[in-house]
Amino acid sequence: MVSKSRNHLCSDAARTIVPPTSPASGPREQLFEGHMRKRLRPFLMSTATVFALAAPATGFAETLADALVKAYQTSPLLQSSRAALRATDEQLPQASSAKKIQSQLSASANLTTSNTDDYTQIPDYYTAGLEASLLLYDHGQTSAAIESARMSIAAARADLLNVEQQVLYAAVSAYMDVRQGQEFLSIARNDVELLEEQLRAVNNRFDVGEVTRTDVSLTEAQLQASRAQLADAQGNLQTARQAYLAAVGTLPVDLAAPPPLPALTREVSEAVAIGLRGNPTIIAAQFAERGAIADFDRALAAKGPTVSLNGSYGYYGYQRYQGPDRMVGQLGVTGSLPLTTGGNLDSVVRQAQQIVDRRKSDLQAAGRDVTQNVNSAWIQLQVARATILANQRQVEASRIAYEGVVEEARLGARSTLDVLNANQDRLDAEAELVRSKRDEYVAAYAVLQTMGLLTATHLKLGVEVYDPDIYFDEVRNGPRGGYDTSAIDRIRSRWTQN
Repeated sequence: MVSKSRNHLCSDAARTIVPPTSPASGPREQLFEGHMRKRLRPFLMSTATVFALAAPATGFAETLADALVKAYQTSPLLQSSRAALRATDEQLPQASSAKKIQSQLSASANLTTSNTDDYTQIPDYYTAGLEASLLLYDHGQTSAAIESARMSIAAARADLLNVEQQVLYAAVSAYMDVRQGQEFLSIARNDVELLEEQLRAVNNRFDVGEVTRTDVSLTEAQLQASRAQLADAQGNLQTARQAYLAAVGTLPVDLAAPPPLPALTREVSEAVAIGLRGNPTIIAAQFAERGAIADFDRALAAKGPTVSLNGSYGYYGYQRYQGPDRMVGQLGVTGSLPLTTGGNLDSVVRQAQQIVDRRKSDLQAAGRDVTQNVNSAWIQLQVARATILANQRQVEASRIAYEGVVEEARLGARSTLDVLNANQDRLDAEAELVRSKRDEYVAAYAVLQTMGLLTATHLKLGVEVYDPDIYFDEVRNGPRGGYDTSAIDRIRSRWTQN
């Protein structure tokens, strides 16, 4: 029937091959970068040549590498995650500050009144001085807090790498969706032009009595359906362009043909092994587990004693009776040991232990998710490749069949309906070939993402890669200042104006 489904040019946004979302480099003490370097050493393949081949010959077409660079440099999601990591970096100087001298200036003035007439026995006094304290021993609480902070930073770096992968994957998907939309639009336009020519031919044959009014109506109906499909393809392309804008930061202008597929492992088992070693989700879960153990140690240490050195030096002045003003200095040692806390400390320890169990299970779940995601992406890739081979044969066969039916129709051996159906089969085959090629490309990058290798560093995009060590090194020792109040004031003033 001529009314067979014509959905071959519909938007494929819902069919995008996206691996399940995973939860998103380390201090110089090898918290993360050394960890990643060790884990990825077995994987010797590189995708650098992929993007070297992506350079446009004329210098005007936008390549996939260009789109990935834009996404990496302008993504608000990446900027937000980097700010979150910098905020996490501050946990280390905050935890370390407990081991440093704490000091403050203090001042007070006291006026005492009484209903007695002997005012000389009621002192009015005022003080001003410097107070300082230094923690000497806390049963390991501070050391555990520092270790927990380090693990949190390492996990946050892994989370940032995961977000980077998501941003780059979204850019690849958006790039291929626009390219697919353009090809669908081209197919739809060619279909309209062909059917217009067929309608003219059928009308000419109708004028000489070779065909009936039914043949004319069938061709005209097919033409109008093709025009509707053309409008749908135009709308889907505009939708894909807006998705590209969201993923890359600019609207696509002239997208070059994508480069060859990135280098992957030969076997899925190798990909799984690399994913279990280097996927940011796995690494973040591992550091989260280690951080939970440090928090448990800290909770347990809180049940032990603490010892501090305390000192003060200041000015004491008296208004009446108590004698002359004088400077007073004090130095002493203070120790404490909690005996009863109403069950609070024991509850905190039990809570920390349950969190350790939770992180342990999270790590196991992350391993299963990565294994599933790698296998799923790999299967999608193999399916797409098999579909491409079948669709290529289908396109060739349907083209030959269409040409034969057209020739037979001229000789009177085929009806107009046969010609229209043959044309529909040819269009469906062409559209499916475009779709399967897009799916193969996106699936290949999905495999790369699940392996933990869809990063600006691994792809060698030629862009300055964000270095988390810069901010970490600036704040690790707890420097004074380092903040910009003017930036906050600008945001506050903007909200005030609104």
